Amino acid sequence: MFSHAIDAIASNDLDFYYLVLMWPGAYCTQTTSGSCAPVTGEPKLDFFVRGLLPYTDNGTALTQCNKSSFNLSDLEEDLYSYWSNIRCPSTKSSYLWKSAWTIYGVCSGLTELDYFQKSLDLLQNIDMLSILKKHDISPSDGYYNLTEIKEGIKTEIGVTAAIRCSKNKSDEFQIYEIYLCVDTDATTIIPCPVLPSFTCSSSVVFSSFTYGMFNNAISMDANPIRMSVPE
Repeated sequence: MFSHAIDAIASNDLDFYYLVLMWPGAYCTQTTSGSCAPVTGEPKLDFFVRGLLPYTDNGTALTQCNKSSFNLSDLEEDLYSYWSNIRCPSTKSSYLWKSAWTIYGVCSGLTELDYFQKSLDLLQNIDMLSILKKHDISPSDGYYNLTEIKEGIKTEIGVTAAIRCSKNKSDEFQIYEIYLCVDTDATTIIPCPVLPSFTCSSSVVFSSFTYGMFNNAISMDANPIRMSVPE
């Protein structure tokens, strides 16, 4: 059973992580309020990280294991680019990072810095947008076969991904989040011990994502942030 239990469980029960990647184009089109660029500038036109979630093999989330406070002072530029809040009205994104850390990160067995750095490293190393484009699946508001999307990911990564859909304003299912499983080293992609199941149609939209979609669109030169490459 896929559970989001909120009871505190010791992090030594950790068996794997779910790496959750969000497609921001879907976020922009699933509500009438749309999306807004953060006050820190425009994020990357790429998948965002939404969490590195610690789980047990029986599908139980490890959450709120301790009361560790959130004190992150590094990685802000990269997090603004790839772990960004694009809801309206425009705000900073730090509350997303605080929520991820205080709910899930404290059960990850990682330091606060490592939790976010390893999440960003996984995002960069996987490069999901390039994987999909390699299989002629591009964010263009077009329709794609869900099975073919999963097969393309499996061809490149070697494991089956779970795809969570949302509905756009036309009531069509669209790619919203992609779940992959990561070993306890927070580095190695592995087959999911428990593969979450989400409701999607057999054909889904891969929504476009452009800076012009933001309700408060600003110049693309406003945020020259670049992802740091790990040594």
